[in-house]
Amino acid sequence: MSSAAGAPPGRNPIHRLSSEAARVALAWAFLPIAVVSPAAQSGSTVERLVTQTLGFSTDDVRTLDRGSAVIRSLDTPVREELANIGVVYVEARPEQVVEQFRDIERFERGSGIPQIGRFASPPRLEDLQALTLPEADVEALPGCRPGDCEVKLSAPAMERFRTGVDWSSETAAGQADEIAREMILELVRAYQAEGNAALGSYVDGGRPLLVAEQFRALLAGGDPLPVPVPALLAYLDDYPHGRPAGAEDFFYWTVVDFGLKPTIRVNHVTIHPLDAGSSSGAAYAIAIKQLYASHYFHTTLELRFLFDHPRGSDPPGTALVSITRSRNDGMTGFRGWFLRPVIRRRSRDAVRNYLEHVKQQVERPAPAASETLETAK
Repeated sequence: MSSAAGAPPGRNPIHRLSSEAARVALAWAFLPIAVVSPAAQSGSTVERLVTQTLGFSTDDVRTLDRGSAVIRSLDTPVREELANIGVVYVEARPEQVVEQFRDIERFERGSGIPQIGRFASPPRLEDLQALTLPEADVEALPGCRPGDCEVKLSAPAMERFRTGVDWSSETAAGQADEIAREMILELVRAYQAEGNAALGSYVDGGRPLLVAEQFRALLAGGDPLPVPVPALLAYLDDYPHGRPAGAEDFFYWTVVDFGLKPTIRVNHVTIHPLDAGSSSGAAYAIAIKQLYASHYFHTTLELRFLFDHPRGSDPPGTALVSITRSRNDGMTGFRGWFLRPVIRRRSRDAVRNYLEHVKQQVERPAPAASETLETAK
């Protein structure tokens, strides 16, 4: 939805930071992460990458060989930031993983993601017709004021909900849904035209938090990337200018619900094919850049790297390395001092569980032709 404090109504909505720190850890389960491929051969390029470049142990390599994901946390420059590296092996070629990922509505939908939609090019209001606001957000919106709102909103967005909805009407929830859809569409269109400047700022009772500055700080995090991707990082910073050769973009929205506050997220995805002749075996880099989240997250960047991981026998596989860095609510101050280690540990667990879920998603057998026909009836 809308974002900017002081931005005109209809530009970048839903921006007010919740402060429920204990929930941030589990909210990490919302973040789609990385996929990788089958067992690492001793001394292979992938094994050297995992141990020497990414800092995992030989025990971690054995865990990967057994089909499980491995995760470790990264140091971060500020307390409100969390970062994890995850690796998992997947029995599918990188091209197959990317092909499934393009079908994001099928790839991401599950018990914890009840709503999802991919934007057309150009984006249309129809792309958001399936979106309905979580019930708790609808209940909170009439009382939202700058510095006091359960949903991330700019001051103009709060005003738009307050004056644009007849809250005494039986159709108030539907009216709020319409405004939310309009504001999310306006956000995506503005971002596609103006880039990070359209993301505006959050208002959280203190000084405005500029989203572009927060995102730029993530780009400068100095993570140990498996392979350098300077053109991709520059593009994420300077979007819509400078798209790398061969790269493709798409945008999608989702509602994630893992027993916490259901959270609306809007993401920009860039799929960047890498040099097929590289000795590293890197086939693709995928960036998932958060444009908006209604709870928990100020900004998020996920970088996924897919490597060819040949095996002694068919089928060949993929090693997917995922680096996720996020700025979050409730990580500072006296309370945050005690909660941060707990949140950090739980975030690692959530990432591991998600990676293993994605592995199952990619590796599950394709439906038989008869089943496909039956579903289509």
